[in-house]
Amino acid sequence: MTPTDSIVRLLDRALRDLGDAGETERACRLAADAYAALEKSNPEMAERFTGTLHHLTCVPPHSPRDITDPRRAAS
Repeated sequence: MTPTDSIVRLLDRALRDLGDAGETERACRLAADAYAALEKSNPEMAERFTGTLHHLTCVPPHSPRDITDPRRAAS
């Protein structure tokens, strides 16, 4: 894996985490910018951000508390 591959993977994870933290619109804009920056010079890397956009727009929003708080599961 090249350093560029590592940076793209890191950015992908950060954008998904940003979306999961409730900043979906901001994460989508940044993912689209990343796609546009890479689409001509490295279409394979750009395609990773297509997946990021699908993740951000297809997964229902939730808060980390909804998943980890055992009191929520009991109610």
